[in-house]
Amino acid sequence: MSALRTTGRMLNTYIRLQHPAMVRVTGIVLNNKILQSNQRCGLQTVMSGREHGYPVCSNCGRLKSNVPHTGIQTSRRGLWGWLNAIFNRVDESRIKEVGPDRACAEWLLRCGAFVKWQNREAWTTDYNSLPPAGGRSLKIEEVDATDSAIMHIGFPHFRGCKHIRRMVFHKASYLDDTGLSQLPLVRATLTHLQISSCGNVTMDGLRHIKKLENLQYLLLYDLPEIKNKEEVVKELGAALPNCEISFPYAQPEDDPNLQTKKE
Repeated sequence: MSALRTTGRMLNTYIRLQHPAMVRVTGIVLNNKILQSNQRCGLQTVMSGREHGYPVCSNCGRLKSNVPHTGIQTSRRGLWGWLNAIFNRVDESRIKEVGPDRACAEWLLRCGAFVKWQNREAWTTDYNSLPPAGGRSLKIEEVDATDSAIMHIGFPHFRGCKHIRRMVFHKASYLDDTGLSQLPLVRATLTHLQISSCGNVTMDGLRHIKKLENLQYLLLYDLPEIKNKEEVVKELGAALPNCEISFPYAQPEDDPNLQTKKE
């Protein structure tokens, strides 16, 4: 459902930009009231990320859907994948026209992520709130990709963004090892990183974090493909001695919040 909601936001952005009239796709009516949500799931600050102010969800779980794979469902999943690929595509001409930070922000917002500009307190959460023209003076400082549909094919957008210091990937259903391999694009400035509830991330992907030599804080949790979190902490810690690493649990069933509820 997370990916569905995100793709709904993406579709509505496309509709607002290209097709003001209502559009019907595979039997689903798309307008500003359906498949659209600009609110994150109940964000809280929990675990050891509390003092760092990371937005994390106490109800996080596995990302795989338990919806039966009917023919219609398969058709819709193909549509979502096609749309996600379009919204993640890198347009080099656009980057040259508006600059790397503005083009990167457009990509992130199209895919349901939020951005915070340098020297500004408020988050930019809506594509339509971007300045109508120019904007080369605006520099991305923080990225919140919670519930977003960003894919590895869009990560080259980070090239040229020289002020990003904090990134959150929470329930980013399409984040994978190939995407993580491109995080060194922001290695010069990135100091805080969160990767959580991302079901496609493996140990091979996390190893790319070792190249982020300026990282000061790393929060990992709810990564079902990771079987030995102690090994992860040990390996990353050896490569990043100046980084505080918090990895409270890897498997969803080990979530201490769930354990508390059971008791």
